[in-house]
Amino acid sequence: MAELILEARNIVKSFPVGDKKEIRVLDSINLMVNAGDFISILGASGAGKSTLIRLLSGLSEPSSGETFYHGVPLK
Repeated sequence: MAELILEARNIVKSFPVGDKKEIRVLDSINLMVNAGDFISILGASGAGKSTLIRLLSGLSEPSSGETFYHGVPLK
């Protein structure tokens, strides 16, 4: 069985727009990466690729959901 190194569970990321609105840029992202896996993040400009990478690396926190590296939560 492969070793799970990175996991995202129900990741949501929203940003405020104006006084009372927000825009959801990522919605319910689930991802599991095992040791030795190669992955690509593809999408159009503005699709949320960089935001996803920042969340997976721990540089940003999700609005909701959890991200784990070797089973340890990123916060």
